[in-house]
Amino acid sequence: MFCPKCGKETDALGKFCQWCGADIVSIPATPMATPEDDAGSDVGVYAGLGRRIVAFIVDLILILLLDAVAVAVLGLFRGLQNLYFFAVQHASVNSLTTEGTSAALFGSIIASYGIVIIVIPWLYYAGFESSRSQATPGKLLMRIVVTDLDGNKPSFARVTLRHFAKFISTLVIFLGFLMIGLTNKRQGLHDKIAGCLVLLQE
Repeated sequence: MFCPKCGKETDALGKFCQWCGADIVSIPATPMATPEDDAGSDVGVYAGLGRRIVAFIVDLILILLLDAVAVAVLGLFRGLQNLYFFAVQHASVNSLTTEGTSAALFGSIIASYGIVIIVIPWLYYAGFESSRSQATPGKLLMRIVVTDLDGNKPSFARVTLRHFAKFISTLVIFLGFLMIGLTNKRQGLHDKIAGCLVLLQE
């Protein structure tokens, strides 16, 4: 058994703790807090992995549509092509840009892929999840919302951190996302980093 005073394991047959001398018979034992207990009480029903996967698929489709619109409106298609022609077809730098310089080539590639892969998904997730709805269209469809650890609406900065922390969840062979199905509060690694919860709407 464990001593209720010092918390160390002691002989269950004795009357006094062999470490601190406390009377282990008359002092009632109090349960020790677990990490999950310290994290706070439940603030709602946590959304499971299945709902979140469906929401992700819906959001991915919408983001790809937004990417297509951005490519058409901002003229990013050439920049997207340049990476393929340069890396796969081994085309010369001179033939890929009007300026014919490496700076122009890599500038067009970084700008195009940066907007499509980083900027649009970031504004999509951070904008929707910090709004009054606290959810992207995919999450609204699955009736789930993003909150802080107290169940309140998260700030734009918090959901921005949560979005970019998804790259860390991805880098560890998607284990950061699999944590959703393994933790008590259904938090992925990115949720824990940003201090967020994903809850079912009441």
